Formats: sequence, structure tokens, C-alpha cells
Amino acid sequence: GTTTVPARYPPDPKLGNWVMTQRQQYQRMQKGKTSSMNTERIQLLEGLAFKWSIYKDPWSEKGWYVQFKRLAEFHRIHGTTTVTAKNTPDPKL
Repeated sequence: GTTTVPARYPPDPKLGNWVMTQRQQYQRMQKGKTSSMNTERIQLLEGLAFKWSIYKDPWSEKGWYVQFKRLAEFHRIHGTTTVTAKNTPDPKL
């Protein structure tokens, strides 16, 4: 099984909302803000291999190399690494 439940989860919308709230409360706690998240809840959720973020991290090692390859291709085509909204059709760069 998996605990990667999206915020919008049609089979069980209440579960999707609850999971989203847990992720938000965890983020608040990490930033030192008032939060209902605590160590016990973190341990319980992590015992289920809970994913605190379901988004791909563009700064991970793999993500870094993917972006680097895209930039290298942009450089090959345009002769520059100065990427602006006007000179690239690739919004991810």
C-alpha cells in the first residue's frame, strides 16, 4: 500500500482533506509556527511511511541533472544560458 494520498481524492474527499491538513501542519511546525502537529503524530504517520510531500523535488540530485540537460540544450540552440520568458518556449527552465 501507499500513503501518497492527494489533496483531491475522489474515492474519499475527507481523507484527502485530512492528509492535506497533516502536510500543512507539518510544514507550519517545521517553520516554527503554531501547529497541531506534534512528535507523536509524526511518528505515527511515519510508521505508515507517510509522504510529507507528494511533489517532485526539482532540487534533488536527479532533478538537478534533468534541469542541467535542459539548460545545455537551450545553450546549444540559442548560444546563451540567459533564459528569459521571451526567449524560451520551455516554461520549466
